Amino acid sequence: MNTYQKGMRTVKKGRTLLESKGWKTADVETRSRFKKEDLFSLFDVMAIKPGKTKLIQFKTNSKPSMNKYIDFSRTYPQFEVEVWTWYDRKGWDITLVVSSKHLESK
Repeated sequence: MNTYQKGMRTVKKGRTLLESKGWKTADVETRSRFKKEDLFSLFDVMAIKPGKTKLIQFKTNSKPSMNKYIDFSRTYPQFEVEVWTWYDRKGWDITLVVSSKHLESK
């Protein structure tokens, strides 16, 4: 399995979990033959419920630097910003980004 397939598998797992909890999800990254680009170069999926909108980045086996997510959260506080990292044989590590810091939960 190549890294693209592994990443897509992680996104699918995350969307399935969100949808099982009542969220409507949409893939917000664009793909072409040679390039993949995330929404605002940060997010893979948007999830909505009445009165709530989450922007989520999915990663596999390594968590990204949080600085750009903290900056985005500070600039656009109306969105819940989350980074979900899937660790093989361990499961999800979900990080909720809150303007000047990040809070982790599983």
